Amino acid sequence: MLSRHAESFFWLARNVERAETVARVLDVTYTRSMDRFQHDVWANRAWRTALAIGTLAEPANVDTCDAESAFDRCIFDATNLSSIASTVSIARTNAINVRSELSTETWENINELYLDVRAQTIEAVTREGPARFLRRVRDRCQAIEGVTDATLLHVDGWNFLQLGRFAERGYLALRMLATIESLDDPWPEWQALLEMASASMPFARASSHLPASREVVDFVLFDPTFPRSVGFCANEVDAALHRISETPQGRGYTNQAEKLAGRLCAEFNFADVADVLHEGLHPFVRRIRHEIEDVMGAIQGVYFPRIPVPNAPLLPVEVVSA
Repeated sequence: MLSRHAESFFWLARNVERAETVARVLDVTYTRSMDRFQHDVWANRAWRTALAIGTLAEPANVDTCDAESAFDRCIFDATNLSSIASTVSIARTNAINVRSELSTETWENINELYLDVRAQTIEAVTREGPARFLRRVRDRCQAIEGVTDATLLHVDGWNFLQLGRFAERGYLALRMLATIESLDDPWPEWQALLEMASASMPFARASSHLPASREVVDFVLFDPTFPRSVGFCANEVDAALHRISETPQGRGYTNQAEKLAGRLCAEFNFADVADVLHEGLHPFVRRIRHEIEDVMGAIQGVYFPRIPVPNAPLLPVEVVSA
């Protein structure tokens, strides 16, 4: 596969995943804010959390904000590359680059999502009801992911989609955990995190006793059967890399991306929540975030490197006398 096509598949998946996550985070925050007094300290913190995730900013660097400013920054702000408008536009541009390799159903869903988002304004979203628009974005992004699995050949292009999807998904799950201030936060804050991670019902089904913050951390980081846990995502990235290189999984590595992905998998396959709490939740989350960034950088370097094109020196023009 051409390097530029592989890169387009990778960024297409990453941006669809990011658009879905930002839409879900905003929807959960808006819906839960309806149950709270407008100026309550927890409501203000919830919007700061949503803005931190929707801009990929560090939680400590995010100022107090309200729903309107969060919607403006996280939905429509063209200067914010993590806003829904930006990510959907980037995804569509990458889809155009590989249009001939996408199924008709995949392209139609991407294009319809783009046209829907482009037609919106903050006034229209507020008038319609933010939850309706945000859930439409979320559902369309999930439809794109589903239809790619169902209609594309599971060859290199699909594998690069998997790389982008699960690398971004695991990275954003860590971003969510980074917004938790303490394991002593009240249960409603942990419940909100579960809803943002689409983990509320799966966690309730998997839990065998009264829920607690420790169990939430364990589930979101390590559960091997939950497709949005960080450990599950790490193993999917490792599997996709080995499918691309055709190297048997578990038998070493052939490039730097596979080496770093395998090391990341070992972090999750041979650790548990006790190790996280011993290190500290936030130090662990920061370290794993950097490791995922290193994996994504290695994927970039191995499969779509930026190779400078040398400029030929200008030769003096010879004057030919008549």
